[in-house]
Amino acid sequence: MANYDVIVVGAGTGGSVTAATLANKGVKVALLDRQPKEKIGVKICGDATSGEHFKRIQEITKIEPPRGDEIRQKIKGAWLFSPDREVKFELVEEGGTGIIIDRFKLGMRILNNAIDFGAELHDSTYVKEPIVHQDQVIGIKYRGKDKNIQEMSAKVVVDASGIGAVLRRKLDSEKTYMDLELAPKDVCNCYREVRDVENEIESPEFIRISFDQELCPGGYLWEFPRGSTSMNAGLGVMKINKLNAHNQFNEYLKREETFYRNSKLIHAGAWRVPLRRPQDNLVWNGFLLVGDSGTQVKPTDGGGIGISVNAAATAGKVITRALEEDNVSMKNLWDYSVEFMTTIALVNAPLAIMKDFIIPLPSHLINFVFHKKIVEAGDLLYGNATGEISGGFFKTLQRAYRGKRILGTLFKFRSVLNKMDKARELYQNYPKTPEAFLGWREKISKLYGDVNYN
Repeated sequence: MANYDVIVVGAGTGGSVTAATLANKGVKVALLDRQPKEKIGVKICGDATSGEHFKRIQEITKIEPPRGDEIRQKIKGAWLFSPDREVKFELVEEGGTGIIIDRFKLGMRILNNAIDFGAELHDSTYVKEPIVHQDQVIGIKYRGKDKNIQEMSAKVVVDASGIGAVLRRKLDSEKTYMDLELAPKDVCNCYREVRDVENEIESPEFIRISFDQELCPGGYLWEFPRGSTSMNAGLGVMKINKLNAHNQFNEYLKREETFYRNSKLIHAGAWRVPLRRPQDNLVWNGFLLVGDSGTQVKPTDGGGIGISVNAAATAGKVITRALEEDNVSMKNLWDYSVEFMTTIALVNAPLAIMKDFIIPLPSHLINFVFHKKIVEAGDLLYGNATGEISGGFFKTLQRAYRGKRILGTLFKFRSVLNKMDKARELYQNYPKTPEAFLGWREKISKLYGDVNYN
């Protein structure tokens, strides 16, 4: 049996950053992925992020931020379209650092960084399940290139395997306090195409987002320019709607036949995104979650690149210290959960409450909000960036008199804002030890209206 200090399952952005951070500290790391190495960097994604995420963690990870041809387009702001496409909000973030990346080139560079730092890559490897002994994860079972089932041991195992969470889902939820499955309302089915277009794209420094509940119920349609003649376009449909995202996107292409006529398909694919608050707990004895396996995403838009790399840097820091202390217990890894919950989750987790409010809104109501300018562009920009609504509810309510027909919905919105405030308070006071966790979890579950989906 091969033996390592740390096994990282999944060589996407979060997994590779975790492995690189650890290997650079002299930790013996195995990095596993089911894809052959040359395909590991191929991810189905909107490819939007901020270079600031990478700059923030550079000192810890020793990984340089996106550079050169890894950046396809710098982003100045966003155009938000009403479902009928008649109204456009322009959101401009002053001093913004948004970029559209070449996910393959950036992903391969970070993967190679991890390998250069000393991580041992096991590609074309299917991880089957965790090995648990005396309530501690001590390794994994996997099928390698020789097709035989083998075992690999480690002091710490990191599940960075994406929404499939191949390890988390096979652990005992009563002991780990982790959800085994995600609720259908918290999963978005997505489809995306990268197309080179014939004519130059107007203002490629603006990404385009459209909210059309008939075309993509519960989700949205995006078009993210990759320069002046290439587009990353796709849409998401909430799983509860049971619609095929690919078929829905084809309907959109028919509508926009003029723009996409004679375009060249470069890449296409489907995937799923978790849209919920993070897992309430991210660690167990000898075990951590990073990225989509820990549902570490922004619930309102599915963005996860920046969140996952920041989580990976924190995980690497906490694991290194735990190994030095020769103590990889849940209690000694707990700082990872605390740091993530009181910083990143503090901003993003309340947005899951907003997401659940927005999902059932019909297109005609969203059109009304856009046409009457009941919510302004600045509110949307500030709200999605901070998890708060600027100016308070009553400022929004005053605008509503331009559209008295939706006052009932706006009063429900007030309740949503109150719940978001309570969520922020709970995440700000995330328990400092596992012993205090169950009381906190009871409060957070009640606030989010959880039922048992295991």
